[in-house]
Amino acid sequence: MKVARFTPDKVKKLLLDPGIVRNRLKVAGAVKNAKAFLAVQKEFGSFDAYVWRFVGGKPKVNRPRSTKGVPATTPESDALSKDLKKRGFTFVGSTIMYAFMQATGLVDDHIAGCPAANN
Repeated sequence: MKVARFTPDKVKKLLLDPGIVRNRLKVAGAVKNAKAFLAVQKEFGSFDAYVWRFVGGKPKVNRPRSTKGVPATTPESDALSKDLKKRGFTFVGSTIMYAFMQATGLVDDHIAGCPAANN
């Protein structure tokens, strides 16, 4: 909620901070995404409930034989990206959304034989 309440003056201050990425569009996008995130939470009860809809409520398990079999995007990440953009999010292309889906456990792309593949 804190980021969603950033004022234009706070954004200007952040753009002068050498400790962060100072791209105006990315800083403004973080504020915009925080506001959109709150709207999604309000509509669905949680962001978690919202994103799991894109994989049918359970992890999508793939077992590629090598990293060459791991896609950069999927129809699910395309759909998530499109819906987030429709809801006002920025910097949410299909590739980054697929990485998000992997990182959060919506998708399991552990290579066959990987010790983490069955966890």
